[in-house]
Amino acid sequence: MPQLTEATTDPEKDRLERIAELTDPATIRYLEAIGVQEGWTCAEVGAGAGSIARWLSNRVGHFGKVHAIDIDPGFMAGISAPNLEVREQDITTTPLEEGTYDVVHCKILLMHLADRERVLGEFARALKPGGFLLVEEADIRSIQRVDPPSPLLTRAAAALETFFYFGGADPGYGMKLLPAVRRTGLKVLGTDCQLTAVQAGTPEIATISMSLAKLAPMIVTAGLMGQKEIEAAFDQLEQPSDTVIYTPTTVSVWAQRSDD
Repeated sequence: MPQLTEATTDPEKDRLERIAELTDPATIRYLEAIGVQEGWTCAEVGAGAGSIARWLSNRVGHFGKVHAIDIDPGFMAGISAPNLEVREQDITTTPLEEGTYDVVHCKILLMHLADRERVLGEFARALKPGGFLLVEEADIRSIQRVDPPSPLLTRAAAALETFFYFGGADPGYGMKLLPAVRRTGLKVLGTDCQLTAVQAGTPEIATISMSLAKLAPMIVTAGLMGQKEIEAAFDQLEQPSDTVIYTPTTVSVWAQRSDD
């Protein structure tokens, strides 16, 4: 199973940072296309380890504001700036303030929420007239694609998908995101998706192996895989070979509120 390096003190923070390394470049491209400017007020919801909140803080400058919102903001320890406010907030019970933000962004958040459609609508209402929404959600089913074929890794990927359903999440929500954003009444400006091919035994594979490690005890308890199967799957992921697996597909949609 994944081993922590000497410099790593929290495996979940490490996992979040590795996912950010793969997905942030695309997120930043979309925010640049939206045209985030100095002086804007931004909400980064489900801020994780804070990488995009930090980028937004630098972008909006001294007269801008960034609210980095998370139900567990501890992973943002050490990130600070005069224009950055870290908020511990459960957006399923405490919505964003209506008409407040020039841009609202979230990534791989709504798929985990039971009331995802309601929360998405609240994000839209939190925008100022002319404000922008950027939402990015995953479809984890792409990790079942392995080459050369590996029934064991495909079984592990299917177990992850099933466990997501057990927990009330939607592992394929990324594919439902575009019509969901349209239903908010915002004008969709663009959509894109990304996934990365990662090779066994490389640092990049950790984005998959660490997610499997996080859920492995619960997958075994649920009877979806045996402990020995889980350990064998980790071995296949972590031993250098020609095995290539896709990361989850991240679907991104950006939209704008009318100037009403």
